[in-house]
Amino acid sequence: MTKEELEQYRSIVAEIDEIRDRLNSHTVHGTVTGSDSEFPYVQHVMPVGGVTETEDNQRDMLLIRRLERQKKDIERFIQSIPDSVTRRIFTYRYMDGTVRPSWQWIAFKMGVSGDGSTERKKVDRYLKVSRNS
Repeated sequence: MTKEELEQYRSIVAEIDEIRDRLNSHTVHGTVTGSDSEFPYVQHVMPVGGVTETEDNQRDMLLIRRLERQKKDIERFIQSIPDSVTRRIFTYRYMDGTVRPSWQWIAFKMGVSGDGSTERKKVDRYLKVSRNS
């Protein structure tokens, strides 16, 4: 995993939300009448809905699947970090919130004082080691 891939996480999450909103705007709703499958076979109305089958919607659904895979890969990578401190740094830096925090803020969240250079070096070292293994 590279820094560039990790830095895509927030954008991937936002893009998935945007595509889902677009698909939801194309959702068709309706009702059908049916009955229970067992006795006494009571008839009732059931809501149904779905996305209209257009090329754009199919393309959007494929894109969501691809983006979800990328998102899961990043999450798995970060969750697989054995050291709790390093894993928390990665989570703060690349996953939490909608804006990437500064290294100084991450140091504060970790309960240490400083400019965050120690936390930045931990990330750099971990990525270098994980690339070589």
